[in-house]
Amino acid sequence: MTIDWDEKKALLQEPNIAAVTQLCDELMAKRPGSVVPYIDPVHDEDECRIVSLQTSPGRGTESGFVSHFNDDEAARRATSIYELAELDPRYVMPWNAYPWVRAPDMPSALNVQEKTDGLRPFRQFLKINKRVSAIIAHGADANSFLTLFEKTYHSSLKNHGIKIYKATALGGRAFAVSETKQEELLTKSVDIYKDAMQRAGIQHL
Repeated sequence: MTIDWDEKKALLQEPNIAAVTQLCDELMAKRPGSVVPYIDPVHDEDECRIVSLQTSPGRGTESGFVSHFNDDEAARRATSIYELAELDPRYVMPWNAYPWVRAPDMPSALNVQEKTDGLRPFRQFLKINKRVSAIIAHGADANSFLTLFEKTYHSSLKNHGIKIYKATALGGRAFAVSETKQEELLTKSVDIYKDAMQRAGIQHL
């Protein structure tokens, strides 16, 4: 499927995504020259119940968007999960623990400073998406970021009834395994999303 990214750009100020777009703009303005890919406007900040938390913008975000329509493995796996779990994208929204695009020569793991830098943006992101009841942390970095978030803001997620799920990262080395193992990992992720959907009362497509 060919995606018209200009068409998506034209939708960034629509009510379903405008506040998240503004957050991305503010984060870029604070660091002149930096890039924070926008969130695909197929998602909906009023309907979002599940946050799909990745580590940092991947190669596919060259499109200018964090999107499951991007041309990279992680995006294709996200698409498979949404389809297999029968999850309408408006009920889920992706975000990155470190939302800025990192230099290509950086180690894949986030350092403590990067995790710390991502805390406040994530807090702002959750204030916009007020109906979130589950955060699915993809990979060890996303998970340790949430531990730091809880420590910094004194268990604010649990206090708001938000459940944290640990899942495999959707890209990189996590899937550098046999095809059978890849299928297993994908199935596990689908089960996690189904559980989060059930908890939030989301109807299957």
